[in-house]
Amino acid sequence: MERFDPGRQPSGRTPAPGRLGLVQAFANSFWDLDGGGADEWADAAGYGRWLAARGFGGGERVSEDDRVRAIELREALRRIALGHHDGVAPEASDMVVLNTAARSAPLALRFEPDGSAIHVPSGDGPDAALALVLGVVAEAQADGRWSRVKACPGPHCGWLFYDASRNRSRQWCSMEICGNRVKGREFRARRRGAQEVA
Repeated sequence: MERFDPGRQPSGRTPAPGRLGLVQAFANSFWDLDGGGADEWADAAGYGRWLAARGFGGGERVSEDDRVRAIELREALRRIALGHHDGVAPEASDMVVLNTAARSAPLALRFEPDGSAIHVPSGDGPDAALALVLGVVAEAQADGRWSRVKACPGPHCGWLFYDASRNRSRQWCSMEICGNRVKGREFRARRRGAQEVA
């Protein structure tokens, strides 16, 4: 698998572009649509397989601590991306998670032939994966793409998607899946409320 490939998207939505696809794949390693999803990182071996599929093998054994740190970062990124819908500033606790991960991140700069600079991990294994995810987030913050990365607000979802709309107005990972379900629930709740009043 290509390191930056975010995988299949709900309803054929356009995936996050370029290296931002790694952040999307990282956050979407757990997707629980209506409780039917599965966590690819349910154990350290699963997290190790996910890393190896993206070229972060290095022969290192993945520990339970590595898995827990990755899940903490994954969930912090998801909460931050949920705030992108309304321009809500990240919670201080989520910034602590990002800063803690950044302190152990072996990250370096590499200058490309076109003169641009990108972040690259200076090691391999679990720490390198977290480093690259953080480096790509930093790049996306700098060029304005990070605010387009949103977490679906649908109950039992949280899928990270890339809002490629001109006015950045997309709300759901898929209107057909989460959007219609939420709107249907809201309609039924309003209907029940109206019947109780009558």
